Amino acid sequence: MQAINRLLQKIETTLKSNLIEYEGSDYIFDYIHNVFKDKEIKISLNDERANGQEALVNSAPWYVYNANYGTSEEKKFIDLFSRCYNALSNKYDAIYLIRNEREIKIYDNIGRAFEPDFLLFCKQREGERMTLQIFIESKGQHLLEHDKWKADFLNEIRKKHYIIKTNTETYVITALPFYNYNNEHEFKRLFEVL
Repeated sequence: MQAINRLLQKIETTLKSNLIEYEGSDYIFDYIHNVFKDKEIKISLNDERANGQEALVNSAPWYVYNANYGTSEEKKFIDLFSRCYNALSNKYDAIYLIRNEREIKIYDNIGRAFEPDFLLFCKQREGERMTLQIFIESKGQHLLEHDKWKADFLNEIRKKHYIIKTNTETYVITALPFYNYNNEHEFKRLFEVL
């Protein structure tokens, strides 16, 4: 029995010495044109993503690109956003929704990388010069449980409301819970109180 205990202690010591500990850093800011660049996206004609919702987003003042080649769940989110835009525009001057096509990665405290589907920027209309930067992830029903850690991470960001101050502006970095078409009403309620 003692031999087994010594062996287990040795294994524990070895495992602990090989662990990598991660420490989160502050958010790093850069000009948006340095982060999001024009890129070519190749999609098969038979792929669900081939319909880019051009009729909806091409002339929308809030959508940065001329198409949305996202998943069906991302397209449903865009539909919801277009319906909520007028209410948001009553509170914010500048509203820009950017689809994140592998440009931004955020990392949780144990080093897992996450690329949120969208970043929403909203410049406050009145009061202090403040811009919200909101991470948004749309998630199909079949992936909700598998990606629960991402939902938890977004919730952590939402609760903390990271604040970055410059000489002229205040930036609030936050997040919304997963968007899923089946929970659209709950998501919309949180979305409208931004």
